[in-house]
Order: sequence, then C-alpha cells, then structure tokens
Amino acid sequence: MPEPMIAVGSICAGASFGIAVLAIGGRHNRIDAAAWLARRRLRPAAEAQLPLVDILSKVFISAGIRQQLVSLVDRAGWRTKPERLIAVAFASSCCVAIFGVAQTFLMPFGAASPGVSGFVIGAGCCVLVLRSAVAARRRRLGAELVPLLELFTLELSGGGSALSALGSVTSKIQGELASDIRRLLIASQVAGSVPFEARLMQYSDHLDIPSLASLATILAASREYGTGVGHGVRALATDLRHAQRRELIAHSRRALNHVLIPAAVGVLLPFLAVVMYPAVSALQRNFH
Repeated sequence: MPEPMIAVGSICAGASFGIAVLAIGGRHNRIDAAAWLARRRLRPAAEAQLPLVDILSKVFISAGIRQQLVSLVDRAGWRTKPERLIAVAFASSCCVAIFGVAQTFLMPFGAASPGVSGFVIGAGCCVLVLRSAVAARRRRLGAELVPLLELFTLELSGGGSALSALGSVTSKIQGELASDIRRLLIASQVAGSVPFEARLMQYSDHLDIPSLASLATILAASREYGTGVGHGVRALATDLRHAQRRELIAHSRRALNHVLIPAAVGVLLPFLAVVMYPAVSALQRNFH
C-alpha cells in the first residue's frame, strides 16, 4: 500500500492535468496551428526575440570587428551570421583549452599554460579555416572565369552589344560566378543605378580577383570610347589560360616531389641498407 503523501500527490497531479485538459478543450478560441504560423510569419523581424548567442555577440563584439567578419564570411561564400561563427570559434577554442588543461596531469607544466595555448590554437585554427575558405572560393571563381570568357568571345563574334552577349552567356551556363555576374547585370539595368562596369569593379575588389577588374576595364573603355571588346576579352582569356597551364605544371612538379621524396626515404634507403649490410659486416670483422 503506498504512503499517504505519495497517494495525495498523485491524486492532486492527476486532477490538475484533468482540469487543464478540460479547460483547454472547452475554450471557444481553440489553438489553431495554421493561424499561429501565419501570425509568426507576419511578425516583424525587429520584434522577434534574438537567440542568446546573437545577443551576447552583439554586446561583446565591436562594430568594426563585426564588419570585417561580415566581409570575410561573404568572401568565403558562407551563409551564416558572424555571431554564430564567433560562437562556434569560441566553443571550439574552449574545447581545445579544456583538452590542454586535461593534459597537465601527464605534463610537468602548470595548468594555465596548456589551457591558454589551447585556446589560442583553437582560435587560430578557426581563422585559418575561414581564410582557406576565402582562398578556395577565389580559386574556384578564377577557374570558372576562363570558360566564361571564351564563351563570351564566341557570343561577341555573332554580333550584338557586349552586355547582351554577357547576359546571354551567363544565363546559359551554371556556376557561382555566372550567377553573380547575372545578378550584377540585372541590378545595373534599373534606371538611375550604378553601371555594370562599376559594380563588376567593386565585386572584383571585394573578392580580390584582378581578372574581373580587367574585364570591367575593357567593358568601360568600350562603352566610353567605342573600342572593340572582342580582342581585349580574347587576350584576357588567353592570358588566364596560360596562367592556368603554368600553375598546373608547377602543381604537377610539386606532386612529383611529394611522391619521390617519401619513396626515396621509405624504399631506397632500406634497400641500400639490405644490400650494403654484408659488405659492412665483412669490413667490421676485418677491422677487428
């Protein structure tokens, strides 16, 4: 038989839940999931409650650092907020710091030194990951530019203006660079907006791709002075193709060195040791 206090508590809890269910079911304005979702969508963004991570990041991060992080995240092609990135970097650094403090049980150092060094190493790794993502996106966009320019020259040979030919090319091919250039073309067609050449120059400066700046210069010269676009674009595509070929040759040479050096250390040296062992043993016996 259960104790009296447990029995009374169970009866009170059951009665409370029953009354709550009856009260909710007897309401005239019942809960409507569709209406709640509609109100949620119509709710202004300013009134929405910010997550705790965003609030703490906005408090402890200055505007200048946040602007630099926004620029780096956009250059890396990531679709995330800088506050979330800082929170992930801080959590990773804390994990590495805790791991460094845990290693003090096996090391003769103090507890603070591995923890601080682990925190710095974690933060540095996050910065390196972000910068490597920026460099990888820059290389990817540079590789997409060469076939786009070659198709652009073919479209120009058929006649028509440069911007219409570029719009036709970017609408037919798939890729991040083509979609960005198409977006810039659409934005420049609005009355009173910044010209496409200026937008492309800003895009080139933002991503640090000099070849896009050269393309913008060629298009601007054609629009202002009436010069031809085909020869300049063809020369730019040829230079970029030669640069890619030189980079591929250099990469293949580095890959060959990366293969030959481990093979020499791991295969040739043990082979020489096996071959020379009888001669070295005989010389050692003769000396003794």
